[in-house]
Amino acid sequence: MANENALAMLAWARLWSPLGDDAAREEAWATLGLSGRFADVRVDYWSLCLGPDAPAPLLLHAGIGCDGAATREALLRVMEHLGLGWSEHHLPPDQLGVACELLACAIEAEEPVLVREMRARFLLPWCDTASARLTGAGPLAQLLAEFRADLGLLEPRDAPAAVPPASGAAAGAPILGG
Repeated sequence: MANENALAMLAWARLWSPLGDDAAREEAWATLGLSGRFADVRVDYWSLCLGPDAPAPLLLHAGIGCDGAATREALLRVMEHLGLGWSEHHLPPDQLGVACELLACAIEAEEPVLVREMRARFLLPWCDTASARLTGAGPLAQLLAEFRADLGLLEPRDAPAAVPPASGAAAGAPILGG
């Protein structure tokens, strides 16, 4: 991938994925140019995203309060449209890290409609909800603000109005559904 925005979304995918280790998160942190180090917020990060009553769960449907099956189905259609498959180890398609990786692939494939729809339907609402649930203005609030700012760099310019049908999908069926 050569697109700078796509590379940034891949770094966010590494940061938000529970499959990586702290070294991978530290590397992603540095790649994104975030202040400080991941190690400085490690415990708070896990409490924010993965604790028993995490205020910002990394499953998009849980984070934004929508139907999980519909969210997963929409993101599976994105994967199919982009010609992507699963590796040996994988997370649910509506996990934030997976969604960031899908967004990176959509950016690289120059799919402005997918980029616009993923931002508007899943990622920006997750940022808004996570920020609203986060108390205080510490480093995690800054982390969410940086993520939202990077999503803002993907502001659509001349994207077509309709979502194109997925390959193999019913004629006229939108990729993201809805």
